[in-house]
Amino acid sequence: MATRADNTLISDREMLVELVTLPFRKIGAWLISLAESNSRTAALQAIANLSEEELAAKGMTRAELISQTFRHDG
Repeated sequence: MATRADNTLISDREMLVELVTLPFRKIGAWLISLAESNSRTAALQAIANLSEEELAAKGMTRAELISQTFRHDG
């Protein structure tokens, strides 16, 4: 038996599971942060946050804005 940082007991099996899954959780968190830092992702998030009224004022649909974002990105 071992203890966690919060002083709760965990079994050897639980410790093994935590040790095996830790690298995958870290890699997953890194991939998420990498995706969130991408300028294209930021642009898509800004489009997603637009209200229907703001889209109507621009005279465009969400799909048209997304298409324009990808067209000018490369």
